[in-house]
Amino acid sequence: MKILRMNSVTKFYEGTRALKDLSLEVSESERIVILGPSGCGKTTILRLVAGFMAPEEGSIFISGQLVSQDGHIILTPEQRNLGMVFQDLALWPHLSVKGNIAFGLKAKGVQKQERETRIHNILQMVGMEGYSKRKPDELSGGQQQRVALARALVLRPRILLMDEPLSSLDLELNIRLREEILRLQEELGFTLLYVTHDREEAFGIANRVVILSKGRVEFDGTVDAARAHLTQ
Repeated sequence: MKILRMNSVTKFYEGTRALKDLSLEVSESERIVILGPSGCGKTTILRLVAGFMAPEEGSIFISGQLVSQDGHIILTPEQRNLGMVFQDLALWPHLSVKGNIAFGLKAKGVQKQERETRIHNILQMVGMEGYSKRKPDELSGGQQQRVALARALVLRPRILLMDEPLSSLDLELNIRLREEILRLQEELGFTLLYVTHDREEAFGIANRVVILSKGRVEFDGTVDAARAHLTQ
């Protein structure tokens, strides 16, 4: 089943074209990495899928439902059942780890007992069960990243969107958290749409790579085929 379809999507920023006639189909439980340099339109794709903005032209479908079309947002971000991990993580500094993870559950009206169970389970899954009372500034970069992951995944999203989430980490921690993301994806079965400019990071996560260039898809295929394409 195609969980995401972007059909002939064009998007402009202040008169500059970010995406031009871009089409992309994503199957359920795929791990797709969008790879390319800064300014090529990678983050724009995530923001369109999330519903933070609408394409000037084209349409976007999630699980077969039209969510945006020709300048109009039909389903708001809250209605799309997506999770997102930002490059800067965007953790609430005044809230504890537990408070950060609970925030979205409260917004969705999840009852307290169910919230407690889901928070406990997700903290165990990301290896942060002993840190629920700490504030973000009391955590290492890797621990903050795990909290951001937990906050997104506790909502049980159909699609997890990740925007350069590991770019500020050293190589050893970057690799370790890649492995964590793969483990969580296998356990929970969500579809992953991941953005990076780092080739090795892309190849370590993806089962399909989409290479973007100047707002267009330059390549779409397997990791091995992407390696070959980039060495031509």
